[in-house]
Amino acid sequence: MKLVTVEDLKDGDVIANDVMLEDYTVVLTKGTVIKAAYIEKLRELDIFTVYIEDAQSLSETPAKVAPKPKPKPVAEKKTVAPVPVKQDANKQSKIPMEKVTILRDEVKEQVKNKIKDILELHIYQQTEGLQQIAETAQNIMSDILEEDEVVEKVYDVRERSADIYEHSLQVCTIATLIGLKLGLTNKQVYDISVASLIHDLGLRYLVVRYEDQDINLLPAKDQEEYKKHPIYAYTAIKNETWLSENAKEIVLNHHERKDKSGYPLGNDLVSRMTQIVGVCDEFDELICGIGKARVRVHEAINNIRNYSGIWFDADIVSAFLQLIAVYPFGSKVRTNRGELGIVMRQNPHFPERPVIRIVEDKYGQAIHAELIIDLIKDTTVVIQEVVK
Repeated sequence: MKLVTVEDLKDGDVIANDVMLEDYTVVLTKGTVIKAAYIEKLRELDIFTVYIEDAQSLSETPAKVAPKPKPKPVAEKKTVAPVPVKQDANKQSKIPMEKVTILRDEVKEQVKNKIKDILELHIYQQTEGLQQIAETAQNIMSDILEEDEVVEKVYDVRERSADIYEHSLQVCTIATLIGLKLGLTNKQVYDISVASLIHDLGLRYLVVRYEDQDINLLPAKDQEEYKKHPIYAYTAIKNETWLSENAKEIVLNHHERKDKSGYPLGNDLVSRMTQIVGVCDEFDELICGIGKARVRVHEAINNIRNYSGIWFDADIVSAFLQLIAVYPFGSKVRTNRGELGIVMRQNPHFPERPVIRIVEDKYGQAIHAELIIDLIKDTTVVIQEVVK
């Protein structure tokens, strides 16, 4: 028996333990042979890991096919059933798996599509309809502010493929959180939000391929063209009266750096509001591969940390580092003891010290018993690497 993520399941795998919801409703019984429809249903139910039979177990026990799982009502929040974890001889506790995102998945998808519709209808210097971005930014702020202790959480952000609309939304949501965490006024946070949503408008005017491309390795002509995209965006919106001068400055200068190493102008007059967007843009470009070779989340975070006080003010970087999980929910990690674990949940205020479930010992043998380690409580265990 071994623990795998739902994304790693494939047709023919056999369930080794009953898969249950939080209320102990059985979704898939032990012995179920996995089909594509079952995998999709597990995703819908927000179940992220299951136990399956390994090759040796399958040779000893015949599998059976279970009935198709019944969906739960949409309005009901569903999570994987926590399994009791023995902490001492007399006490047990349940550790649920938990993914923390800035926007709810359904809201995120709706907003991304809205941004796409608005920006795709935009034609260079013909900005009719672009003002709808202002309303979208306000709605994002409102949705974020509805959450309790929104700036005290650690959020799961995962690497993904390049998509400028999702990228714009991701930059907006993280930058909005940083602005709130640093105590900026509502007007300043709004300007950050709306500027973030259109900061890469100029990429739509390029013929240079920038997806999963390190622009510094492109021919000089292509590099020069790519680095003009902030100018293209600023030129398109500079006369818009619904945008503040602060928002326009963010669009123009989001790639400028304090040490003059940025572009398009190479100046060091970078406002704090622009730096906030710049930090978030740099991070998200790295994890989705816009103008850069794509890297893992922990590598992107290390890159931001390395330029604290150089490219960006140290307190802005510090606020960013407190918000984003170094090891996102579901990541496979190797500990200093050689064990393989899966990240189950984050610890508030400690983005580098999540709660993990150990699934293999240092010899690569599957661990059948539930073994949970909270890295805040057990300081002898550290994560040494992320396993692809």
